Amino acid sequence: MRSWDRVIGCALLPLALLSCHVSREPKSAEKSKQDLLALENRWLQVENDPVALEDILAPDFLHVVPGAIITRDQHLQFLRQHSAGGQRPEKHFTDLHVRVYGEAGIVNGAVIETTEHGERKTLFTDVFAYRDGKWQAVSAQELPVTGP
Repeated sequence: MRSWDRVIGCALLPLALLSCHVSREPKSAEKSKQDLLALENRWLQVENDPVALEDILAPDFLHVVPGAIITRDQHLQFLRQHSAGGQRPEKHFTDLHVRVYGEAGIVNGAVIETTEHGERKTLFTDVFAYRDGKWQAVSAQELPVTGP
């Protein structure tokens, strides 16, 4: 009789583990949108800090910059070699659009940078993937706006 107990116990174990499994999927589209907005704001605050960006940028992150597509490691290495230092210009978002498709999210918008020389506007698209219980950036692209 004990062997049947083991057989039944072994058969039920995967079901028990499955019911205890913590979901790796985002909670809801609205919650995901709020999480992505918070992550975008964090990214803007720490954009020149390679240590802080290590958690925001996925290992397979690609950044489209003028003339090249760079990897996460190249992006972080550039920041390590070219410390921003000094006073940071004031930056804020405008015209944000957040879309969530299951475990993928896209944020489009503009960053307005204010310096003593005036304002500069940059349009952007950031793509995120929900992995291992958190959102991470997998792709980014900026487009400076020229003219009025």
